[in-house]
Amino acid sequence: MTRVALSLLTVLLAMQPGEAVAVPAGSEPDASRDASAIFARVQQANALRDAALESYLSTRRYSVFEPGHESDAELLVSMQFVAPSTKTFTTISVHGVGWIHRRVFGRLMEAETEAAEGYDKTNSAITPANYEARLLGTDSLSGRECYVLSLVPRRHDKYLFTGKAWIDKEDFAIARLEGEPAKSPSFWVVRAPFVREYQRVDRFWLPRQDETRTEIRFAGPYVLRIQYADYQINAKR
Repeated sequence: MTRVALSLLTVLLAMQPGEAVAVPAGSEPDASRDASAIFARVQQANALRDAALESYLSTRRYSVFEPGHESDAELLVSMQFVAPSTKTFTTISVHGVGWIHRRVFGRLMEAETEAAEGYDKTNSAITPANYEARLLGTDSLSGRECYVLSLVPRRHDKYLFTGKAWIDKEDFAIARLEGEPAKSPSFWVVRAPFVREYQRVDRFWLPRQDETRTEIRFAGPYVLRIQYADYQINAKR
């Protein structure tokens, strides 16, 4: 379970597409129904984030468990982000199996800190350089209208995935991602579908929950979940 959790969550946590501010309201582009135009607007929103976000503080709850069972381990931390890429984790509480904390949760936080400004971030970003997008239609998500895009990776890479993205129509921010890694991180992984959900906090879209349901060969299913809450945002005026 350790290698599976590390590989998959390194991919997920390296992705930073949802921390984007709203694009100013205005007329839709002529090609608004076209995936490439929507994708371009998302990139604009992500760029605006860099100019507007100074820092934020949040809490995270990490957990690993078999479906229908209590958690084998849980970790509650406080995470502070300072623009452009500094992340600091402070432990609040620890429960469960010790080696999961050391070899899974601890390594995940280390990997995220390193990936925030490194090569992995560029290679895993949801951009036209990494994905081909196609407009599937529209959907309502938590009362907000979204475009739904299919995402096909441009290369067979463990840092990319095949799946779908829900793009908020008003803010042109990613509201939800779901899919599977383009390349299995291990022989032992049969399937590893994941869902990442975002929430709108003030002008920003930030993670709400990550969940990876991994089918491990000869061992069965395990769930790795991260829940995000209590955001305190410091934005530039």
